[in-house]
Order: sequence, then structure tokens, then C-alpha cells
Amino acid sequence: MAVDYIAVIEREAAGIVAAYAADPAGKIPWSDRWSVNTVARHVAGAHHVVAQVIEWRPTADFGLFASLDRPAKGDPGFPAWFAAATEALVAQCQVAPPADPCWTTVHRDLGGTVGFWPRRMANETLVHRWDAEVGAGIVGPAMDPVVAADAIDEYLDLAVAASRALHSSPPGPAVHLACTDADQEWYLDLSEAGRRTLHAEPIDVALSLRGGAEALLLLVYGRLDADRAGVDVEGDRDLLPSWNELIQPL
Repeated sequence: MAVDYIAVIEREAAGIVAAYAADPAGKIPWSDRWSVNTVARHVAGAHHVVAQVIEWRPTADFGLFASLDRPAKGDPGFPAWFAAATEALVAQCQVAPPADPCWTTVHRDLGGTVGFWPRRMANETLVHRWDAEVGAGIVGPAMDPVVAADAIDEYLDLAVAASRALHSSPPGPAVHLACTDADQEWYLDLSEAGRRTLHAEPIDVALSLRGGAEALLLLVYGRLDADRAGVDVEGDRDLLPSWNELIQPL
């Protein structure tokens, strides 16, 4: 089933705004610096800038962040500013031809075209909605398994490749990840320094991770460890602590 990225962006952004209204000062567990306010401002800013990147394609890029006119911290107009950013992003994603050339953060496959952005922003907003709700003490809705599985797929394909190339990451094991609530699995081969290979067919692996799509997504994004996420681990558990060395956050 195809993911409706526009619907995901709208739904998950609304969740972040609600978390901000509940407790903007709430702390984000995985960071000693971020709060719900930080998350909300980060996502709202990204929505504003990506909307402009698409509108002013193909030359506009993230240099636009330098001139972004953000509301002051605590400004009561911030939720409206966030909503306007999401509205602008959605509008641009709906009207701009997906095949049009456009600056992106990853220049391959759909990178380099407008079509890169709806998926990227849907998944960015999805993960940060979880962050914001946890920080605000809100028990939010479970992620749609199809949406979460698509976010894992994007992460393993694009983010892992970019991270390992950028950081010249060391060789690592092959890892199998399988969703128990979505028909999707991956064989991630990290044996070559600075690179990753995704295999569609089974290969020999040192570690297998199996769980719900939301749990696996939060694990690979570094939000929860395997035990807290409820992910079943088979193979060499001692490899788990080295995950952030093999795949450093971008």
C-alpha cells in the first residue's frame, strides 16, 4: 500500500503542535539539550524552508535557514507560524511536479527532484512527533505500520548510505531487520568501510532484529534500545552498542 505522505505530514505536524501546547518545556529523553519547544521549532523551520526550496527550485537550498524569520521563544503566535509552515509545505508538495529538478539533501534516485521531499518531510515529522509527545508526557497514537516501515526503508537506503560515506565508517556486520506487522524486511550489509549494501534476498547475518515497524524505526533512529523497544534480538547482541559508530547520526 502506498503511503499518503501529505496526510502524514499534516497529521504528525498537528501532533507536534498539540504536544507543544501541552508542555513546551518538556525534556526529550534522548537528548540533554532538546525540549518539546526545540523539536517544534526545528520541524516548523524545516517545513518553512523546504516549502521555499520547492517553490524556488532548482537553485534554493538550506542556506535559506540563515534568513528564516522565526518567532521568539515563547511567542504566542508560534503555533500559527508552525501551521502556516505546514500549509505552505503541503501546498508546494501538491502542485510541484515530482520530476522537476530541485535541490535535496541526497543526490541520487529521487534525490535531485521535488519527489524526494514529501517522503523526507513525512518521515522527519513522524519521528519528531514521537519525540514531542514523549517529552510532553503524552501517549500518542501508534504509528501506522506501513508508514513506519517506509520510514525504516528510507533511513536504511538514504541516511545510512550518506552517514557511512560522510564519516568513513568502519566495516561492520550484516544485519537482518524484519517487521512483524508489515510485509517488509531488509538485509543490511556493512562489510565495506564507508558503504552500505541493501540486499533483497537473504544473506548470512551476524544479527537479526525483529519487531513492530514502530519499534524498529525508533531503534534504528536511536530513540530506544532493543529491550525498551520490545525488539527481538537473535545473534550477537554485543554488536548493538556499536550501532552509532557504524551508522553515525547525520
